[in-house]
Order: sequence, then structure tokens, then C-alpha cells
Amino acid sequence: MIGGRVSVSIKDLIEESLNHRAVNHPYLKALGSGDLPDTDWALRDFAQHYYGYSLHFPRYLTTVISKLEVAAHRNSLLQNLTEESGIYEDEEYAELAAVGVEREWIEGVPHPQLFRRFREAAGITAPYVPSDEAIELVCWRESFLATLTYGSAAEALGALGLGTENIVSTIYIPFVEALKRTDLHPRDTVFFPLHTAVDDHHQEALEQISLDFAATPSGKGDLRRGMIKALSLRSSYWDWMYDRALTCADQPELAMAS
Repeated sequence: MIGGRVSVSIKDLIEESLNHRAVNHPYLKALGSGDLPDTDWALRDFAQHYYGYSLHFPRYLTTVISKLEVAAHRNSLLQNLTEESGIYEDEEYAELAAVGVEREWIEGVPHPQLFRRFREAAGITAPYVPSDEAIELVCWRESFLATLTYGSAAEALGALGLGTENIVSTIYIPFVEALKRTDLHPRDTVFFPLHTAVDDHHQEALEQISLDFAATPSGKGDLRRGMIKALSLRSSYWDWMYDRALTCADQPELAMAS
């Protein structure tokens, strides 16, 4: 939610991130509209490869927390980490119930496990083997982690906040739309509506912390630097996924159960 101090200090960065190609990518648009040669194949392909990014999200979050010097900032993000482990407030369960998410589907289930549930329901039941990961995924994850680890605190915050959490509730909408056209049970795809709803809380926490770093030109510059790095990395990854989805007939078989 954009309001108060956020609208004054970093509204321009928020708008820039939401207008970036990573958020408005043709891959996402094609998924949402069904304008792909085989949308079911594309969803399985996404399930196969994206897991290697999603699995590490708690690591991304703890890396940023470790760079923050202000206790209030750290405590705010620790709440996000709690939600990543599957623990929510009653008001959040109420919000989720309003969009069809049942409490028993998510309570106590870490988000990486929710994605694995989707992955398996989509047909990717072969064991996850890190050494088999595509180089495109590895490069994205390692470059993103390098930004979080070696950049300034503001740059790391810009990458994870403005360049990632700020866009999640938007970029997962096309997946929600695509999954509506499948026969997968809502319990198995709950990862996506969960993130289009609850991630607003994560987004707000990161935005509020970003305000303090945006108080100086150099701090705001670092926020934008991290944001652009994260968005550019994701856009390049979408390029790869889109090319695969358009040429699915020529791609190797996915690692489905035999």
C-alpha cells in the first residue's frame, strides 16, 4: 500500500519497479491469457525450474536482516520470516479466507514446501537435485545473492524489497489465471494466491524500512541500484522461460514420474 511517507519518499521507485519489463514481461502476459503453444507444459516447466529460486527465499531474507543495524528494522523483517515458515496472524487468515485460501492448507507449512506441493501436483515428482539445475537458474540465484551479500544495506534492501517483494503480488496474478484453466486442486496451487494476498504485508514492511535509507541521495541511489539489479535478473530469467515455453516441442522432457 502506498501512503504517508511512502508516497513522498519512494513512490517514484515503487512505480518504476512496477513498470519494469520484469513485471510486464510477454511471458507473464502469455501465461495469463493462455497464448502459449502448451500452457500446461509451461506451468510444469516453471514448477521444475523456479523451485531452485523459491527454495532459497528464507536465505535471501536472513541475508538482508543480517545487514540491518537498526533493531526495529531487523524485528520487522523477522516477522516476514515467521510468515515464510507458515505462521500467520488471525487477521491474515481472515484475509486469505476471503480469497478462497483455507487455513488448513497453509498453517505451519513453510512457503518452499507450498511450492513443492505445487511442483509435485504439476507432475514434477522426480527428486530435486541441485546439481541438475539449469545454468540460467543458477546464474540468477547466485547473482541475486551476491547483490544481497556484497552490496550496501540499502542496495540489498532495494533488491529484496523494491525489486522483489514489491512486485510479487503483481507477477503471480498471471499464474493464478493460468492455473484456473487446469484441473489442479486449489490446495495444491495455494502458493500463488497466498502471495498475491499476504505479501502486501511483506511489501509494506520493506517499504517502511526503505524510507529511512531513502533519506539521503546516496541511500536512495543504492536502493534503486539494488532494485534495478533484481528486476533485470528476473527479466532475463523470464526471457529464458518464455523461449522455452514457445519452443516446448523442441525441449527435453521434464523430470516427471516414470
